[in-house]
Amino acid sequence: MNEQTTNPDEINFTEVFRILKRFKYSIVSIVILATILAGVFAYFSPNIYNSSSTIFIKESNKNPNEDILNKALGMQGANIDNEIAILQSHTIAKKALNELNIGTRYFYKHHLKTLELYQDTPFIVTHTYLTKNAKASLFHIRPIDEETFELSIKPTLKQKLINDIKSQFGTIAEDQKLITYKATHHYNETIQTEWFTIKVHKVYNYTDQHYSFVIHENSEMTDFIKQSLSVSPVSKEATMIQISFQDNIAKRAVDIINAINKAYINDELTMKTQSARKTLHFLDQQIAAINKTLQKSAKNLENYKSKNLVVTLSEKATITTGKLSDLESKLYELNMQENFFQNIASYIKTHNDIDGLNLSGAENTNPIISNLLIKIQEQTSLKKSLLLDYTEQHPDVVKVTQSINALKQTLKQTIAASIRNIQEQKASLQRVIEKHKKDLEALPEQERKLTTLTRSFVVNQKVYSYLLQKRAETAILQASTVSETRIIDPATMPNKPIKPKRLFIVIVGFILGLILGIAQALLRAKLDNTVKNIEDIENTSILPVYGVVPRIDAKDENNSAFKEALRVVRTNIEFIQNSNKSKLVTITSSIPMEGKTTIISEIAKIVAKTHKKAIVLDLDMRRAKLHERFSLDNSKGMSTLLAGKDTINDVIQHSEKNNLDVITAGPTPPNPSELIMSTKMNKIIEFLLTKYDYVFLDTPPIGLVSDAMMLLKVSDLNLFVLKANYSKKEFISSIERLVKEHKLHNTGIILNGVSFDKKSGYGFGYGYGYGYSNDYYKSES
Repeated sequence: MNEQTTNPDEINFTEVFRILKRFKYSIVSIVILATILAGVFAYFSPNIYNSSSTIFIKESNKNPNEDILNKALGMQGANIDNEIAILQSHTIAKKALNELNIGTRYFYKHHLKTLELYQDTPFIVTHTYLTKNAKASLFHIRPIDEETFELSIKPTLKQKLINDIKSQFGTIAEDQKLITYKATHHYNETIQTEWFTIKVHKVYNYTDQHYSFVIHENSEMTDFIKQSLSVSPVSKEATMIQISFQDNIAKRAVDIINAINKAYINDELTMKTQSARKTLHFLDQQIAAINKTLQKSAKNLENYKSKNLVVTLSEKATITTGKLSDLESKLYELNMQENFFQNIASYIKTHNDIDGLNLSGAENTNPIISNLLIKIQEQTSLKKSLLLDYTEQHPDVVKVTQSINALKQTLKQTIAASIRNIQEQKASLQRVIEKHKKDLEALPEQERKLTTLTRSFVVNQKVYSYLLQKRAETAILQASTVSETRIIDPATMPNKPIKPKRLFIVIVGFILGLILGIAQALLRAKLDNTVKNIEDIENTSILPVYGVVPRIDAKDENNSAFKEALRVVRTNIEFIQNSNKSKLVTITSSIPMEGKTTIISEIAKIVAKTHKKAIVLDLDMRRAKLHERFSLDNSKGMSTLLAGKDTINDVIQHSEKNNLDVITAGPTPPNPSELIMSTKMNKIIEFLLTKYDYVFLDTPPIGLVSDAMMLLKVSDLNLFVLKANYSKKEFISSIERLVKEHKLHNTGIILNGVSFDKKSGYGFGYGYGYGYSNDYYKSES
């Protein structure tokens, strides 16, 4: 083996380009095929349109002193992540579907493509009954005339395969079996079968002959909306959200975005007015109760005044009564707040879900509790929405659950602190009330009685006025409640599709085809272990190459390139230095069909033309072919000569070429190896060398039998024939190993069957390598 002078990790670009040139037709074919497939894919890919809308969500109100009723009515800031989750929830999708009609989808064929229609359809389908397998079926309509049409259902190949596979593993449910249906019907006729009940209403005359449709319940299209809906914040700092929807129908994308916006805003308004309605209901109940008490107090006071002489109060009694009325009104408010907090605490203790919690007393609570209640309700609603898509173990659900538990714990502590604070205020207020009551006890009895009745009337009147005022404020707030979410950019009709990028797809297909083509060429070259060219020999061995013989070109009648290459081999053979005038040349191969017989016969003919006497011996007695090359009789030859049945003069035959004789193989003997290795073989060769200038030996392949080994040792030149794209590269190593082990001299290689490039002359004229082989033999001796 020769020493490598280059880094084995370096890329041999010359070799790469040679491989690419060799497989250029397959590379071009793959590139063309990939480009065509990409073009077909781009053509049949439906246009996808994107419609988007931008909405603004108000930030949280940070004022802790804001009136509790405003808080209860929903005037709180929104968490952007929560709002995104709500917009993507099944709840909003279902509410949006109330504004849409997308359950039935219509299709038609146009230029081999299936296109979808929306709203502008030549017919409309309504249904009253559908089974599960009917929802999975594609209905086909073919118009017959203006009044009738053919309705058919034919399962696809994919559905049939899936159905066959399922049937192998068990019985298929009745509502999952494939439907096959074909019948003629009239428009507006009720079509009733065991799978569906539908009506087809004609809108206008058809322009195509191939229409189809699929039917789903409109309420079941939430997944259709969710899978193409995208909601994201415009930026990290802004409280603006962009809602996008991608669809193959531009108008439907716009309608879906608008429906989602409307459903979201309506949901927000519903949430904001829910507490206000509860507050009005509570206030109405309180007003009705206080009104009865007030009427009773007024009647008692009036009756007392009519029956007694004292009808007015002294100045001191009037002042004391006014103070007591104010104090008792405040005490009433504190009792309301305490009852409200106790009710909330009791409800939280007995309920996991506080959606049903009544915030009717919230107008007297502090903002912290109100905010906590609203946040808990928001998080609970968000959790319900998430549970429509995920399980309790999902990270998002776990995160919301932990947030709800933390908010509830904070709420419990805040309520407990508020109740303690109210109780302290009540105790202090009660002490002041008791003091004023003692002052009234010093009054005369009739005046004291009148004071009590007057105080009761005034207190009830103040409470009644307070409740009326709060009810009016709540009613005004409810009537004026508007959504704080604003649509900044409404959904608009997209002018052009966002995908597919058809030119880009074709370019990518071309590039992928080129990559695949190059990859398959390099892979085939890597897996192909046959000798291709002279570089394969030079990279593996330092044995000289005596010639590179091209394939015989059927278009070249004279085989000029083939014969010229053989003349180069002949010239190289003439440079052999030996002590005798005659030269013994052995030509062999590793395996059959490498072309050694053709090479040896043609070289012998070229040598004979130089007025040198030459003879060719066919020693490949198992697969004799030489007699066919020269059209000679093979009834006797080397086998009969070595066996002693014929003399040498009997077996020598003259060919059509002057100065060229041939000894054919003769009949196939049972022991070719013993005949070749006999001493008589040596005597025959010695005799022929005295009669001829060149003695050529056509021996059996050394890779199969060892018949030629003895002859290789005595030959002046041993030539091993390798065939391009046929002989394995390991044959080169085997030949070199054989040369080293048996110390063979003057050994070379002929590469046969090389593809000849007329333009570059590649493969032609190589040779003259014999001159550097002596160093190799000396180093191996």
